[in-house]
Amino acid sequence: MIVGFAGKIFKKYEKDGIDLLKETIDEALDMAGLEYKDIDGIIANVGRGSFHNNKSYFNPADQISEYLGIRPKYIDHIQYGGPSALTMIYRAYKAIRANEAETILCIQGGKISHLRNSPNIKSDLVDTPFDDFIKVYDQMLPISDYAMIAYRHSKLFGTTDQQRALIAVMQRYNAMNNEKAMFRDPITVEDVLSSRIVSEPLHLLEIVYPVDGFHVFIVSKKTSKSKLRSIDILAYGEAHWPEPPAEWDDIIYTPTVESSRRASFNLEKVDAFELYDSFTITVMLQMEDIGMVEKGKVGKFVESNDLTYKGNIPINTGGGSLNTGQPAYMSGGVILEEALLQLNDMAKGHQVKEVNVIFLNGLGWWSRRHAVTLILGERK
Repeated sequence: MIVGFAGKIFKKYEKDGIDLLKETIDEALDMAGLEYKDIDGIIANVGRGSFHNNKSYFNPADQISEYLGIRPKYIDHIQYGGPSALTMIYRAYKAIRANEAETILCIQGGKISHLRNSPNIKSDLVDTPFDDFIKVYDQMLPISDYAMIAYRHSKLFGTTDQQRALIAVMQRYNAMNNEKAMFRDPITVEDVLSSRIVSEPLHLLEIVYPVDGFHVFIVSKKTSKSKLRSIDILAYGEAHWPEPPAEWDDIIYTPTVESSRRASFNLEKVDAFELYDSFTITVMLQMEDIGMVEKGKVGKFVESNDLTYKGNIPINTGGGSLNTGQPAYMSGGVILEEALLQLNDMAKGHQVKEVNVIFLNGLGWWSRRHAVTLILGERK
């Protein structure tokens, strides 16, 4: 039912963001063999400053529809960061099966390069109603938050900088032959550890680079012109923890514990994993929380397994957003596009052999409060 998709990413896109979005939609429609007149639903999640002269749309799904000349029967705006893209696919499937629409356009991304070096890009945004009480120190959100997790994981379990660095090294190997990757030169553990500390203990090569870009996915009943494989949702789960992380049982857990349990899928049936990779520690937390490895033992697990696209447990087979860049501070579109490339045997240079089932997991918002687990494959 996913009949077309496209992703376009730039370190800095010179024209307006709406132009970049239209280019991406045009490419996805071409793959699907559809036209704008076929679209009768739209779901969107976009970053700040995404459209005209670096200005934001207040109601993006509605205003994008106006710009493109679409009058949708179904409209939705999902805003909990990176994993929103995975939820879009689930909701689009449900809406189409309920006959609320026939062809739904799912959009994630934005043009945010002008915000990249601003020290106050979130100064007017509230993370929690209690910001004034709990955020008494200057922070680099979400970097400081994940740095604190990495430090605690190390303190509790002995996880080393070298083990985290292995994630970056193996994902870079996956990116080397990925034409969509921005960073493709090989790196070593020593390269990661010699890159500058951004927030102790995280190094520069363990952290995503925010970029301009959009990802578009078209879910439709109209499949006759699409050459894509008939992919279905085999399992789905989401979880939301609204309390500040300081009130959780421990910050080394994420809502993935619940979202993956709700999806309830046998990992032995999975051919490849696409796990949200805003930081190296993010990948490791999810490996534990989905049940791939016991909590606290992921460091040794990374050392003893090959996580490249050629390996025994392929993870982030295109290099992830650590190497493609993170469009508008959201990685969900990156991992979803890679999953569809793999499932359709379109991952040139980094194709996993005989891929039939892919496990995706996304984490979102500055304090990783939202998790979405999505398993895609061809239903037998």
